[in-house]
Amino acid sequence: MLTKLVTRIKRYYMRKTTIFKQLILNVVIPAVSALLILGVFNYNQTKSNIVNSINTKNKIISQEIIHIMEFQDVALEVIEQSLNPVMQTYSSQLVNNYFRNTDNIDFADLNKIRRELGMDMDMEDIYIINKEGIVVNTTFEKDLGLNIFSFGDDHKELLLDIFKEGKFVNERFTVESSTKRLKKYTYQTTLDGEYIIELGIYSRRADDIINFIKTTVNKLSKDQPSIVDVDLFISKDYPISLNKDINLSDEEIVFMKERFEQQDSTQVFKKRNKQKLYYTYLYIKRSNTDLYEGAVVRIIADRSGEDKLLRREMLKFLAVFGLTLVVVVVLLYRKTRVITHPIKKLVDKVNRVTDGHLNERAEVIGNNEIATLSQKFNSMIEELESYYNELEQKVKDRTAEVVQQKELIEIKNKHIMDSIHYAKRIQNAILPPDTYVKQLLPKSFILYKPKDVVSGDFYWMTKKNNLAIYAAVDCTGHGVPGAFMSIVGHNQLNYAVDVKKARSANVILDYLNEGVVETLREKGQVGKIAVKDGMDLALCIIDYKNMKLQFAGANNPLCLVRNNEMIQIKGNKQAIGGGFDDELPKFTNHEMDLQKGDVIYTFSDGYPDQFGGHDGRKFMVKKFRELLLKIHSHPIEEQEKILEDILEEWRGKEEQVDDILIIGVKIE
Repeated sequence: MLTKLVTRIKRYYMRKTTIFKQLILNVVIPAVSALLILGVFNYNQTKSNIVNSINTKNKIISQEIIHIMEFQDVALEVIEQSLNPVMQTYSSQLVNNYFRNTDNIDFADLNKIRRELGMDMDMEDIYIINKEGIVVNTTFEKDLGLNIFSFGDDHKELLLDIFKEGKFVNERFTVESSTKRLKKYTYQTTLDGEYIIELGIYSRRADDIINFIKTTVNKLSKDQPSIVDVDLFISKDYPISLNKDINLSDEEIVFMKERFEQQDSTQVFKKRNKQKLYYTYLYIKRSNTDLYEGAVVRIIADRSGEDKLLRREMLKFLAVFGLTLVVVVVLLYRKTRVITHPIKKLVDKVNRVTDGHLNERAEVIGNNEIATLSQKFNSMIEELESYYNELEQKVKDRTAEVVQQKELIEIKNKHIMDSIHYAKRIQNAILPPDTYVKQLLPKSFILYKPKDVVSGDFYWMTKKNNLAIYAAVDCTGHGVPGAFMSIVGHNQLNYAVDVKKARSANVILDYLNEGVVETLREKGQVGKIAVKDGMDLALCIIDYKNMKLQFAGANNPLCLVRNNEMIQIKGNKQAIGGGFDDELPKFTNHEMDLQKGDVIYTFSDGYPDQFGGHDGRKFMVKKFRELLLKIHSHPIEEQEKILEDILEEWRGKEEQVDDILIIGVKIE
């Protein structure tokens, strides 16, 4: 930014140069630039120190939370060791004594069973879970009818494994979904494998530990003036705060889940009222506890005070900088005025000469460098005036010659363009008229956009007996060379159908290939290697009466849309005219039944290869096929306009790179 500012100032002073401005440019600007650089450096250094200080605070807080969580793990493990044998005994009695027969398990009086087993009515609960993951009976009424599978894929897989293996599973403490208290669960299938008996036990000692952790975490934010809040979130499926009752917005829940999934740390700026709040999310990976696999610490810091400090420092710097600049400019102006006046008069004379007044001469006053400069200036103007008069006469003579050559070039260009336009008339004459197209292919469209006046792409069609035969052809190159190849291809297609009586798609291409190679051989273009001149095409034969389709292709495919699905039939990887002297390739014939509603597309590579979009890349074949699938349900008459509009929007200001040809046919 500073470099751009200095460059603009230099350009301004170079437009209208004075001694004063030169002094500003060569003396003041370097000094001012150095002062600006120093000020920017100090500002950035101060800002960096503040940010580093806040980041250090966040790191210290996160380390404290890690230590707290390590203490929690050890304390909860001690409590669990005392609960494990008790819960296993309860579970065994329920499975082997009370629910050997599960016929009425949905209506069993679980509270009575709790009392008989001597379970704590306030702290210990029984759950009956069916194979759909539904709690069908429980002493904890809030969870009756709850779908346990909805707790996440991991929990669902755990229950399914228990049903499958019929084992007893003793989980560690986890957060109970309704009360948000720590609760320890065990699972064991009934003897018939139809239900899971789940036990859930609270622990007052575990509650005391969690309350201690909440208090400790909450105190962390109070010890730092710039820290607004510190929260510890657990559970990647349903993030909840372990130390506060917080209702997260839907947007922040999604954001929090991303932190758990990506296991990263990030910072987000949010403006609330007049506060500038920075939300720092720190992911802490946990590997030694089943309570939660990881945690996210959210630290909310108010940097409004730091921003005010930075603004005050910036304002002080700008005030000092502005005052310094004014003082320096005033002093320079007063000291240079003595020598700027004579130079200004000399500059006025120079401007007059620049405007064409070569008879002007500078005044020679005094005996100093400016007087010497004026004398040399007068000598230079006298010599320049002599050169100018001589050059003016030469220019007049040369102008007449240039005009004559320009007229000759324009005449030649006109002859060339007349020839090209005549070639276009010949090429248009070989294209089938619209009425003939609609007669052969009643429901069809042809999008035809040559790159130049004449085109290397062309379409050909004919009707023999009950067969509608048509082809979309892409000749090598575009413009005049491509147009010449298109005439060769048109003639050879007619020869294959009318003279050779070919009625199969592959046989037509074989004759076309043979004819093109023979034509190029006569022109001396075929040697021991494959020729570069040739054509790619897709040729179709439609039997409307018997609803049959034949297809053969040279490099180009056929795309058929049926029941909202794209079927692509690839042609041979061989161009027409690409054979050898001693061997010509044979093309493959593809036959298939047609159905009402089928849409058939054949095309050249001009549309997919067109550059455009915001980054100037190709449209690409995959995107083109997706576009055809998207528009195939539109009336066939509208599809041409849709394709053309999308192409023009994509192309924008880019030049059309190749000839474009698309033929669409709908079967009804």
